[in-house]
Amino acid sequence: MIRRVDPGEDAVIALIARRMRLTLMEVIGPEEGERMHTMEWLVDRVRFHLDPARSTAAVFVAHAEPRTPGELGPIAGHTIVRIQQEDAGVVGLFSTTYVAHEHRRQGFAHALLTTGEGWITEHGMHTAATWTAADNAKLIALYEAHGYAITTRDPPMVRLERRVGCAKGVT
Repeated sequence: MIRRVDPGEDAVIALIARRMRLTLMEVIGPEEGERMHTMEWLVDRVRFHLDPARSTAAVFVAHAEPRTPGELGPIAGHTIVRIQQEDAGVVGLFSTTYVAHEHRRQGFAHALLTTGEGWITEHGMHTAATWTAADNAKLIALYEAHGYAITTRDPPMVRLERRVGCAKGVT
């Protein structure tokens, strides 16, 4: 199950911030990833995406199967999307996507990406994009499987994008 995060869910927001740090540590290395942003900054970054006065954005979490019927299962992963004004126009930007190691290869990342693209389309955007480290092969493969292509190389980062609201791979 995928759902939007509510601004009052402090524990969920803290979990997402911790996982944002884990993403950085995984992609750019443990020392640099931990040093790049404080936990306070990461929590505020999640809250930025939950505050309509600060951004047009959404934070989604994917829940694994519940251990007890009638309850929510553990949070397997998250994605954050927002409307981003850029020099070339307005796009739907995936700010971050993360799935916990124990939940990988179970379809959560694909479901989060599809949900984020739906949100982007609902908000009138025709282009979805993300930035990641050029050597983040797993995330690049995920996005390419959804029809994204690398459009910009700005070492050490790459930008992937695709048209949304149309067939995969059509740009």
